Amino acid sequence: MVPATLDTTPAIRAGGIDRLGRNVLFLATFLLICLTATPFPDLSDPKLLEPAGDGNRTGQVLTVLLTMALAAFLYVKDARILLKAVTPVLVVVFLWFAVSAVFSPHGDLAARRLVLAAFTVFQAAAFLLLPQDRDHFSRLLAVGALTVLALCYLGVLFLPEHSIHQAADLAEPELAGNWRGFFTHKNGAGAAMVVLIFIGIFVSRTSSSLLGLLIVALAAVFLVLTESKSPLSLLLPVLIASLVLVRSRHPLLKCIAAAGLPLMIAVVTIGSVTLEPVRSLVYRVMSDPSFTGRDEIWVFAIDHILQRPVVGWGFQAFWGTPELVSAWTYLESWGYRASDAHSGFLNIAVMTGLVGLVLSLLWVLVQPLADLIRTPPERSDVALTLLFVQVWLFGLCLCGFESELFNGGSIVWFMSVVAIIGLHYQATAELAPVRA
Repeated sequence: MVPATLDTTPAIRAGGIDRLGRNVLFLATFLLICLTATPFPDLSDPKLLEPAGDGNRTGQVLTVLLTMALAAFLYVKDARILLKAVTPVLVVVFLWFAVSAVFSPHGDLAARRLVLAAFTVFQAAAFLLLPQDRDHFSRLLAVGALTVLALCYLGVLFLPEHSIHQAADLAEPELAGNWRGFFTHKNGAGAAMVVLIFIGIFVSRTSSSLLGLLIVALAAVFLVLTESKSPLSLLLPVLIASLVLVRSRHPLLKCIAAAGLPLMIAVVTIGSVTLEPVRSLVYRVMSDPSFTGRDEIWVFAIDHILQRPVVGWGFQAFWGTPELVSAWTYLESWGYRASDAHSGFLNIAVMTGLVGLVLSLLWVLVQPLADLIRTPPERSDVALTLLFVQVWLFGLCLCGFESELFNGGSIVWFMSVVAIIGLHYQATAELAPVRA
């Protein structure tokens, strides 16, 4: 008889290779989304002011290669659960975005960026299938989070000119002194730190309280030093609302907790430039009623939504285009030179029309809420659900101030998609034990 130790060696070796492959693909996906192909950008480079072109070729190649690697791995593993992520409303969203691209003045650009957006959704769906269980997922997130934090802090220490906003920055020299790590802007860095805080909370509840608390502490310090107002002001309300949402058993209370905060933010922000009563209230109670100059961009975006209200100007094919940039003068709205609408909802509407906005909300708001409500307690992992809800709710709230919806270069958007699909996986799973 063959000894048991020898008999099981090939299986053990195969299991080790399988786990290694899962680890590498998981971390490669997480770090590519966070770092992009151009970490630590030089914000004094005049090329940053040039009109939008074909995008970063290196980043596009890496995205395609990563997507192919994920697809090959899942094909070998026969992970048919991946198909559960492709819900009817998601299909309709992308079909409409394709229609918008057809009618866009920059149809080729919109089509290419739509493909990259689809890759992001695929990567998020695959990302959830790579860990072998909840604890493996937690440990991998901890490694990814600590890697991001280490690079951000090392950048501040050894590359401060590329990790801290400088007075020499061409676009916003007034931000000098704000930390940004390897991110392009302090707002992106601040939002990423909030996501890392949520990950730290999850890690502390699942695999290691020490590592989890370390992630929370490092991310919180970095968040404060970015001086990013929106993430700082949203962190506590989202933590409270997410707890209410997860712990409540009443569907109506879940709906209020999920939609209340994002809706209130949307009314205050967009309403401040469209509704006189809201405008008056904002000017009375807020020290900066312009929301750091966003109001001018919102007015600009609304004007252009009204010009093409049905199909919009094309997915990711409006801001930074040559005709906008060249039309700007010091007498015109600086919306002509804006990188986006600084509102996820207005940004989608100007790119894909009001139809695109409604369809997007069905996928990013209605579907996850419905999945959360219909998931029975015995099928829900409490810690995992809380992580998904925190990230999802924060992404929705941040859309009141930043263009996070379908923003392919954003860790907030990627993790929001992970949360949306994760809640759907959980709702459609046959059985999952309740875990704290």
